[in-house]
Amino acid sequence: MLICGCGRTSTADDGDVRTYWNELNGFTAHVKILSNFEKDVLEYEVHYVYNKEDSDQFVITAPESLAGISGTIAGKDSGAFTLQYDNTKLDDAMPQRSGLTPADALFGLLCDLRDDAPTQQWTEEVKGQKLLVLRYDSEDEQGAVGKQIWLTADGKQPVCAELYADKVCVLTLQFTSYQST
Repeated sequence: MLICGCGRTSTADDGDVRTYWNELNGFTAHVKILSNFEKDVLEYEVHYVYNKEDSDQFVITAPESLAGISGTIAGKDSGAFTLQYDNTKLDDAMPQRSGLTPADALFGLLCDLRDDAPTQQWTEEVKGQKLLVLRYDSEDEQGAVGKQIWLTADGKQPVCAELYADKVCVLTLQFTSYQST
């Protein structure tokens, strides 16, 4: 079970958070993703490598039937997306609403952390750990998108995130490991 979500306790400043994420050269993370689109609930595990100067890489590690499928996202545009298995490029079938799929959710969150001021921010204590929570909201012709990410109190290590499409939680991410590089 993910530890996302708790009561709000106080507000916090996000300026240091954006500075950190803008200056970060890279990280590796292992992320569990729960995808809840319509009636299907699917669980994935992804090993993600962020490289500020090059492209982001990820490899699906679970479920076993998808393990080994990898992806590359280049630059700041999630449209520069390549999905492959071994040396064969696959049709990525990316939907119109980028940033709300298991393949590009983390990339979208990174863009928010680097580039956008959160709509709301506060701190919470979860299982004895103080966390900074940042909420991002946007709306376009396709509807409302909400993203909420829990970071360690110093605003550096991601703990978990929830992504919403039209006020319905469609993705939950839990960071099981994270290491800046």
